[in-house]
Amino acid sequence: MRQSQVLVLFGSIALATLLSSAWVSAGEQSITGSKPAACVETTPYEAVKFVRVAPGVKLEVLDWGGSGEVIVLLTGLGDNVHVYDYFAFQFTDFFHVIGITRRGWLPSSQPANGYDVETRAADDIKVLDALGIKKAVFVGHSVSGSELSKIAVKYPSYVDKLVYLDAYDISLAPTPPPPPPFTAADTKSLFAYQAAVARLQGMREPIPAFCLTVEFDEDGMITGSSIPDFIREQLFQGVMLPDNPPTNWADIKQPRLGIYAPATLEAKEPWYPYLGPTDQALFDERFPRFVQWHSDVVSLFGEEHPGSPTPVVYLLPGAPHYVYINHEAEVVLQMRNFLGIPLVETDKIQAVAFPTEETP
Repeated sequence: MRQSQVLVLFGSIALATLLSSAWVSAGEQSITGSKPAACVETTPYEAVKFVRVAPGVKLEVLDWGGSGEVIVLLTGLGDNVHVYDYFAFQFTDFFHVIGITRRGWLPSSQPANGYDVETRAADDIKVLDALGIKKAVFVGHSVSGSELSKIAVKYPSYVDKLVYLDAYDISLAPTPPPPPPFTAADTKSLFAYQAAVARLQGMREPIPAFCLTVEFDEDGMITGSSIPDFIREQLFQGVMLPDNPPTNWADIKQPRLGIYAPATLEAKEPWYPYLGPTDQALFDERFPRFVQWHSDVVSLFGEEHPGSPTPVVYLLPGAPHYVYINHEAEVVLQMRNFLGIPLVETDKIQAVAFPTEETP
């Protein structure tokens, strides 16, 4: 599979263009290189745990706190679960929110295999069993939609509701137009890289999440990826045909919400203006098929089936892929409605006096 296909659909644009490495977070093994001071994690977790799901395989589990029913956050291809460090707190007022860093992404273990959908879904359920969680709301971004659907069909008793955050059924995904390559200037520092991602992909993920995915040299330059190529390749192959057949939505009996950012011919992609004439022509040739595929898979997700709840679909046409970062307010509103969280509770409203210009 082309690296550009992985990047556009499932994670940070530049990560697969970086060199593979064996850099590992301090949670499990020693760190090589030198991380910038900004990489220090300051999120107030209730707990950070490592749960054993197979011999030699432990997964990082973050607990952002809250009480009541559990929400489980699952990530896209390019991410560890720290990518939800800010978003998770949108729901801790009514839910107990946890997240899982899948195998292969640091600081979870990086075994030689187990990146197929069946194994990844089983890993998630083993984490719930270890924590004594019998049922949860599962929320997944991007490639983790395959995990959500597999869990819903194979482990239905664990699932209350499902939320797909621009998480497509990608088994038949076409190859989208490639983004431009990153330059040496883009990787000279953490902040230069973050600026390049914002410019070309239209998003900024939490810095601690990004810092776990790359290596830095002693000068703070990004020198490689912490996820070996074979892991990305195995995971991506595992969600495509013939390994992973298209989802039969009639088999999913739990309520589901899909918040999608389907590609549009008008919006194109954030990096389009930065392409040269030849690459723009290639983009223009491929993109209509990619747009049509987006429309088709969203339509299939939204179809009604006898014996299943009516799916809820909310569209953000042409928005960047990380909808929960770029359109946080809209995404949270749709999720809170779907999850039954009251938007206004009069007993919780308190008068707050804001200072005015006349206030000494």
